[in-house]
Amino acid sequence: MDQAMQSYRLTINDDWFYLSNEYNIADLKATLASAVHSGGGFVDIVSSVQAQVSLLITACSVVKLETIAEEDLPDADLGSSIVGPTYIDEDYWLD
Repeated sequence: MDQAMQSYRLTINDDWFYLSNEYNIADLKATLASAVHSGGGFVDIVSSVQAQVSLLITACSVVKLETIAEEDLPDADLGSSIVGPTYIDEDYWLD
């Protein structure tokens, strides 16, 4: 029986990241839970396009981990967004 390839989408609050199918999900879950139990901490992930991201995880973080079938993954070569949404809608210069 041929098993379909799958990947994962990690959502932290409103930002999401596609992870490669080789990602150790059990370790990621344990690391996220440990950050919450210790009062908060940074968790490093590597997205499917090999971008490293450090996420601050706290007890107030909303974390969702989804299994995504290979045919539902965005195509980075076609300009599809593989991380998102990140909004910068204000000028944050300090006076």
